[in-house]
Amino acid sequence: MSIPGVFGGAIITETIFNWIGMGQLLIRALGSNDYPVAMAFLFISAVLTVIGTLIGDILYTIADPRIRFS
Repeated sequence: MSIPGVFGGAIITETIFNWIGMGQLLIRALGSNDYPVAMAFLFISAVLTVIGTLIGDILYTIADPRIRFS
């Protein structure tokens, strides 16, 4: 569950240090009422969170032999 934290940290870091990136894009989109860009950013973040959680669950079942689907 660290992928949302990375995106949240990117938003804060890019805003404070005025770096150009995805976080800065989100802040500018929200400031100018460009909701499709904000929704795309949130959609990408949600998809990456689901994929990261799925990969983590799969790796956990491989690493721990006590977990089986049988």
